[in-house]
This record gives sequence, C-alpha cells and structure tokens, in this order.
Amino acid sequence: MAYLLDVAAEAYFPLAPHHTFGRLANSVDTHIDKPYVSKLHAAIEWNGEQWRIKNLGLNGTWINGIAMAQGETRELAVNDEIVLAAQTDPGFRVMDLRAPNDILWPLNRSLSETSPIYLSRYHLLPDGDTPELALYFDEQAQQWFQEAIAEHGEALPLNDGDLVQFSTGHWQFVRANIYGPTEIKSARHINDFEFVFNLSLDEETTQLELRQQQVLDLAVRTHHYLLLQLARHRAEDAARGLDSKSQGWVYADQLAAELGLDSTHMNIQIFRARKQLADLLPDALGQQCLLERRGGKIRFGCDKFKIYKGDQLTATSILKDC
Repeated sequence: MAYLLDVAAEAYFPLAPHHTFGRLANSVDTHIDKPYVSKLHAAIEWNGEQWRIKNLGLNGTWINGIAMAQGETRELAVNDEIVLAAQTDPGFRVMDLRAPNDILWPLNRSLSETSPIYLSRYHLLPDGDTPELALYFDEQAQQWFQEAIAEHGEALPLNDGDLVQFSTGHWQFVRANIYGPTEIKSARHINDFEFVFNLSLDEETTQLELRQQQVLDLAVRTHHYLLLQLARHRAEDAARGLDSKSQGWVYADQLAAELGLDSTHMNIQIFRARKQLADLLPDALGQQCLLERRGGKIRFGCDKFKIYKGDQLTATSILKDC
C-alpha cells in the first residue's frame, strides 16, 4: 500500500487504489480546503503495474517543480514532490509505492517508529508466537473477519476504517479492495482434498498430508494432533449413524481437556492450523470448513480424512457435505 506525507501537517496517509484530491468535501479521498484548488483537482491511481498521477485541476499540478498540463498523466517515483495549484504550498511527498494491499495503519505511533502491517489472507497478531488476534479473509463472502485468540466467541466482520486493538496499540483497518469474487468453477475447495494423518505409535507426533492428484506435506506440527482428535470424534459419530451435519461436534472445554491444554493455548493451536492451511492454499475456497464453531462447540469440518497409527489405518471417513 503506497502512502504520502502531507508536508505541512507532517502526517502520513495511505493511498486508495484510486485516490482523489480536491476541494469538494465528502467526494474526494483527500480534502484540501483552499479556494484555488479545484473541486476535483488530481487523482493518483494504481494501474496494475505502477502508480500514476493525473492532473484534473484548472490551476495546475507540479511534480518536482515541473508543471503538468490539464489531463496529463505521469508515473510516480518515491520522493516525488507533489504540489497542487499553488507552488508556494508545501504539498505532498511520495514515501512508498508498493502495490495496493489490505493493511493495518498505526494510529498511536508515527511511521518513523513503526510501519503499517501488510495483511496476508490469514494473519496472526502481533505475531505467530504470541498471537492475540486472528484476522482472515473469507473469499466466498468477500469479507474480512477478526477473532480473539483467548475467547470462544464468534468471528466479527472487519470493515474499512474499523479500529483494531492489541498489545502494540491501536490500528485502523484499511481495505484496498483488491480482491474480486473467485471463479467458483475453477477454484479448488478445501473439501477437494483428503486429509491423511500419520500418528506415531506413542501419539507424540502427528504428520499431515493433503492429497488431491498430488501430495502436499504439511510436516509434523503440534496443532495436527488437535485436528486428528476432532477427526476421531467425527469418525465415531459417523459409525454411530449420525448425519454428516451432526457429526463431530465437541464442546471446546472438553476438547481442551482431552488435549491437556488450557483454552488459550488450544485456541492458539486452532489459529495456527488455520493459518498453515491458508498459507499453503491461499486461493482455495472453504477455508472456514477446516474448523467450524457453533454454540461453544467445535468440529473438524472437512469431508475426507484417514488416520494412520503407525502403519495401521484406524479411521476413515468420506462424507457428503461440509
């Protein structure tokens, strides 16, 4: 996400993919309340490869002291000085020209002290070692959500301009609107994969593979045992004849007791499992199916899995619907 410095105000601000400047309040992204500035004076836009500025005003725009003709467009570079309408005004300085990206913008620190947080599709904050919040993007809903690690509550929608708070301070969520609906016909779904758990005989290590034409090795991770335990519950319910939508639901407190974890550490494992999958398959639909929650309960939501203990197949399930 590119950003500029307002030289007079000594304040930084991020650029929207199509960012407008002018005097017409509530209709431009950056309002400039000066009579010699046009209602819509200039626009900076990402064209898919670079950021470009277009002069729309009658009183001129200058880049590094060189005037732009009305309607003229120029490519921007870092450290460019932009002045609108009056060359005596301090104007703006280009500080960053990275491609549009959804970010968290720091509210209680200057950019000289900290940088914006550039968000991936699934992000643990402040970091993966001591997470407090999980932010993730649901491709089907085209919506960001935030979820507290230490709670069993529902995920809350996260919209452009919302406040996000964790130990490092207050941040504003800035949506770049860079995502479009995924082509359902061609996109992979999480349920297209078979989850194969390989558990050691002493149940100390769990390796996970995803199989669909090729094998994706997720290696040995602690959080794979949590997924395996939930898959066991689902297989047990299937054996009892429960329908697919009723299978595998376990109270979170019960699961924590089975794993020998407190709720916070169990939630950390849940979010790490989700993040690993999102990092491995960032464009796959159905990420929310991996682990589903309702009414204080949780379950492994994916359709196809096998559990091996040593060389022995101990559980298998091919289900119908997520």
